Amino acid sequence: MSLVQNPAIVYISPAELVVHPKLIEIYGESEERPALEKSISEKGILESLKVSARTGVNVVLAGKCRLQIARQLGISTVKVEFVESGSPKEDLKLVLDFNLHREGGKTHYQKFHEGQYWESVLRPQAKERQRESARRLNGSKYSNLNHSINESKSQLKKGKPVIQEVSENLNISVGSYHKGKKVFELISQLREMEKFKAVVALEMEFNRSIDAAYKFVCNQDICYQVINLLEPDEIGSIGDGIAWMLNGDRNPFRGFQLDQVYQFKKRLRPELEIVGRVIGITNEFVVFGLRNLVNMSLEIVNLRPRQIDAELQDEPSASQRKRIFHLMQKFSDVFPVQVSLAELLKLPNLTDKEEVLLRMYESDVFEKTWEDYKTQMKAMEISTNRKKDNIRAA
Repeated sequence: MSLVQNPAIVYISPAELVVHPKLIEIYGESEERPALEKSISEKGILESLKVSARTGVNVVLAGKCRLQIARQLGISTVKVEFVESGSPKEDLKLVLDFNLHREGGKTHYQKFHEGQYWESVLRPQAKERQRESARRLNGSKYSNLNHSINESKSQLKKGKPVIQEVSENLNISVGSYHKGKKVFELISQLREMEKFKAVVALEMEFNRSIDAAYKFVCNQDICYQVINLLEPDEIGSIGDGIAWMLNGDRNPFRGFQLDQVYQFKKRLRPELEIVGRVIGITNEFVVFGLRNLVNMSLEIVNLRPRQIDAELQDEPSASQRKRIFHLMQKFSDVFPVQVSLAELLKLPNLTDKEEVLLRMYESDVFEKTWEDYKTQMKAMEISTNRKKDNIRAA
């Protein structure tokens, strides 16, 4: 496959040209290119359309927008350059090659459509390079292990990783390409499921921000509920859906509040108590504090709202919690006490031993001991400062 040597530039009617379906699939049937339209209206088409006549039909492989604008402006003939192609596969490669550095910018969705093609082309080439490297190593006349290792490293350097090469072709980072692939795959699945309103909305979000679309797709609690709202036109965009889910009645987190206690219908694990306290709410999880009945320690469990099969309970430790808050204020300058009290607040209820600990903190003995400790520390600080002053004076 190659371009025709010294190809003749010809002028033919737009009516005699058809656009390659891959161009329409990637870039859409109609595009808004005001700058290009202004240029063509003032100067005409400066760059020729690339066309294949392999099948007897003049198929445009590059220049879809120029052809579209020419038809809109009523231009009678357009500049065409015929290129050689021997098969549909070669047609497709020319489409991607000609449009790799397409002017006017590409959306993220268009780039990842191209990326899908480049992966299909480059992965077999990478595998062939690996096989060729293996054949060379196996056919080596030398048996020295170090020589084989060095030669292996040399072979690996000859080809870039496929993902890196595709990312460079698309002019995006490898990390963004990995994220974008996940979004692109969901868009493709939605298209197969004929959820076209969701496809349009997710494409728009994807084109706006790869990171935002990736986070949305990864948050399954919200993602699929928003998709189901898009099809019946209850919302108009991904952003509207996220706002509704986070603030409206459909928000799966809406019923949960910090410090609530829930009794689960069955134990999350055999060693865990059946009741748990809500100690955190993130963008993805409701965080529960539960008692481990084996060692009586606190255990943290992250659950998505749809995983929570539990009923809200009346507060079982209201009076104890009130005492804990009072003690935290009283001993605000005692870090170990603060830590132990904060951990007690995460438990759904307290054991008898923990009640004894509370009473100890509340007792005059503990308070007197702590006051004596502070007095001793202050006396030691004064003594140390005096010694420093004497040393300086000497």
